[in-house]
Amino acid sequence: MKVFNRLTIAVVATSLFAAPAVYAAPASVSSSVHAMFGRTKTTTVKLNLRNDSGSTMEVKVGEKVMTLDPGKPVTLNLEVGTRIVANSATPNHEVGSLIEEVIKDHNNATIVIH
Repeated sequence: MKVFNRLTIAVVATSLFAAPAVYAAPASVSSSVHAMFGRTKTTTVKLNLRNDSGSTMEVKVGEKVMTLDPGKPVTLNLEVGTRIVANSATPNHEVGSLIEEVIKDHNNATIVIH
């Protein structure tokens, strides 16, 4: 009887320790801790920029200065993260104010500046 009790206790103890090990991740799979930052592919976004302020306006797209004529859309292909900043003062935008920071969700969008 003592042998049977010891065998039962050994089986129960083994099953309690083995159950979590079945669901544990295998040790041989290597995953990058910084997988989110490992991307080397850059995303380009196509968007239209239109000046509806009524007067000619200068904007700085990244490091490039552009002149926007009123009412005329300009098509741009920009990298995600590119900043579009006002380079001339208008009633609604001061010099240096951020107009747009390009994100991938704005692909094929039209950005209207008032």
